[in-house]
Amino acid sequence: MIALNKIVKISLLIIAIFFLGCVQFTQGLELEGKIHKNIYVKDIDLSHLSKKDAKEKINNILNENSKVNLIYNDDIYIIDLVDLEIKYNVDEAVEKAYQVGRENSLINDIKLKLGLDFGNKKKIDLAYNYNEDKIYDFINEINEKIYVAPINATAKVENNELVFTDEKSGIGIDKEKLKNDILNKVENIYCNGIKIYTNEIIPRCTKKELLKIDTVLGHYETNFNPKIENRVNNISVAANATKNIVLLKDDEFSFNDLLLKDDCESKFKEAPVIINGKLEKGMGGGICQVSSTIYNAALYSGLDVINVRNHSIPSTYISKGRDATVSLGDIDFKFRNNYDNPILIYNEVLENKVVSTIYGNKNDKKEIEIITEIIETLPSKTVKEYSEDLFIGEKAIKEEGRVGYKVNTFRVYKENNNQKNSFVYESYYPPKDKIILSGTKAKKIKRNIKKELNTDFVLN
Repeated sequence: MIALNKIVKISLLIIAIFFLGCVQFTQGLELEGKIHKNIYVKDIDLSHLSKKDAKEKINNILNENSKVNLIYNDDIYIIDLVDLEIKYNVDEAVEKAYQVGRENSLINDIKLKLGLDFGNKKKIDLAYNYNEDKIYDFINEINEKIYVAPINATAKVENNELVFTDEKSGIGIDKEKLKNDILNKVENIYCNGIKIYTNEIIPRCTKKELLKIDTVLGHYETNFNPKIENRVNNISVAANATKNIVLLKDDEFSFNDLLLKDDCESKFKEAPVIINGKLEKGMGGGICQVSSTIYNAALYSGLDVINVRNHSIPSTYISKGRDATVSLGDIDFKFRNNYDNPILIYNEVLENKVVSTIYGNKNDKKEIEIITEIIETLPSKTVKEYSEDLFIGEKAIKEEGRVGYKVNTFRVYKENNNQKNSFVYESYYPPKDKIILSGTKAKKIKRNIKKELNTDFVLN
């Protein structure tokens, strides 16, 4: 009896499979070359469509949804996904949809198709490629229209008083979020619009930070001749371009950068400058006095000197080893704010002197002395040259000589009756040869022929 029941069950199963196979075979004939029922690419129903019709349907929907509105307040920016080089892999998705119910064993395919026929859904993903640079280009283009630059707080000296202004925050697009929102729209195809979110941009320099500037760290001044008007002009131009400069922690001061930023070259006048060890006329003569004055104020302030170079000859307005020459586009003077607190560089030009003062926080103030040491005096040589313009035996000085020097500069830090010497820089002022011209031209001797003839014919 048990064996009979088992045979009956097997027979019924065979009949059922045969029946379902017949049904599927019949449907297969009807749907040959078409996608099965309830198969979707994303949310796009491809039931009973051929590959060609499925691709056409998907592409039409993609084209209808290719433009997206980006909304910021009352402004709308339209983006076309085509411009972002978004490329959907439609062919691949349709092929996957077509293979559903065709790629496994007969039994498994029958089961899968029955499930679809009775309401199950099969969703195929729609992969895509995109050009990230294009997306960011578009976002940056919109950001230029929305962006509001932050305004730093300022510190300056007015009427011998420190004056501070408040900072203002800026606004900028949250670029990462907008990029992700755009890609999310690409992923989901349909989108009513994307809201643009912005971030507050906090200024780098705040008034709270600048209020830490409360004392003088270092001060230095040098004198000039007020009668040399062009030189005074250049000193004033350079001093103004490098005053009221705030440096936060680790910021660098570049003398040349500040002058170029202020277009000082167009304001300079011709005045004496040192070129290859000689004093000549040139544009901007006098600006090195400003850089040298600031250099010494920085030394007294305990700031890190990054780049400094001395002149080729000692300067008249400052002692050897304490000058800082500059040449726009070539030789720069730089130092760094090595304190945790901000500093302020301020210059002023008075009747016959330029004054540089560096302000900072009282906790950074140090007692510093600057000393210089001539470590070597380099004698001048005398060089003899010959000149056809001078007679034999005549001499003239073509160029005066000059003694050279090697000078070491030190900072002496004094604290609690202790002192520490810190080497700053070795200045080299090359000697200059004295050139003496010696004549080579022969002298012409004029003879009195008439007198000689008369003498020869005198009779005794």
